[in-house]
Amino acid sequence: MIKTLSLSAAAFAATLVGATTFDLPAIGKELKFASFVGGRHPMNRHIFAPWAKKVGEMSGGDLTVKMYYGGALGKGGTKQFKRAVDGVADITWALQGYTANLFRKTTLIEMAGVGKDPIDATKRMWKVYNKHLASEYSRVKVIAIWALDAPVIHTKVKPVNKISDLKGMKIRTPSQYQAWLIQAMGATPVPMPATKIYNSLDRGVIDGVLISPSGVKSFKLNEVTKYHSDGIAWGRSPFFAVMNKKSYASLSKKHKGIIDKTTGLAMSLKAAAVYAADGVKARKKLKADSKRSFIDLSAAEVAKAATLLKKAEGDIIGRVKKEGIDVVPALSALRGAGG
Repeated sequence: MIKTLSLSAAAFAATLVGATTFDLPAIGKELKFASFVGGRHPMNRHIFAPWAKKVGEMSGGDLTVKMYYGGALGKGGTKQFKRAVDGVADITWALQGYTANLFRKTTLIEMAGVGKDPIDATKRMWKVYNKHLASEYSRVKVIAIWALDAPVIHTKVKPVNKISDLKGMKIRTPSQYQAWLIQAMGATPVPMPATKIYNSLDRGVIDGVLISPSGVKSFKLNEVTKYHSDGIAWGRSPFFAVMNKKSYASLSKKHKGIIDKTTGLAMSLKAAAVYAADGVKARKKLKADSKRSFIDLSAAEVAKAATLLKKAEGDIIGRVKKEGIDVVPALSALRGAGG
């Protein structure tokens, strides 16, 4: 009788262990998401804050994403990628161009003729990602990579009616490639993150800025610019949202599944669509404002710019090759990834 009771107790205990192993919810986890810009920025309002909410809902509240806006976990967009690598934050987002030497292939979408709009450029990056871009993200878990609307030259005092007007002007650029491209047109590039543009224009540190029309609204540049020159076939700046590898590895299978299901290409296309729509609206608003001048460069000037961009591209390929990186295969793949 005693042996029977012992066996029953053992069986009951085994049943409890099995129930404990399979039925308990995943341990609660909070991820820190660092944004170098404020909560009102379109990417935070329309993409990342809603995503954080969705993650919480899908996990039943046992996986949460806490947003830290305006550089709360460290100022400046130039250090965002490193913050994710080092685990200062679990997730960050910014422009690859801020640390361009790490993303020689991804930033090729800044070249002319790589993507007709933000959505097309984003699709191209994802199509070639595994073969050509993945090595640039080996230290992180990629959440999204997407593209911005094409930039325009915005100036405060001197209008740019022709390419020669750029000679000697100090123009802010978001990346090294775009710095080299605008330098080929005679301007003096001044690399800086978008968060520093307003004060730099206001104080006369720079004469103008190369940034997308959607960025004018995001960073209130309409208050410190008057002239807007469009028509040059610039490429588009790429963006990333990445996650610390150890943070991702520490998640339960359930939580990893939620992250994987809600990120990647789908999130990237949503972000690109926001920029595409905002870019169209911003252009229309700038053109309709009677207090400013929206300049559509002539066909002759656009042709001059195209010739200079083509030559500069060849020079850039040569410069980067000296660093030991052949970007030609990736650039050819990006251009051929349409459709």
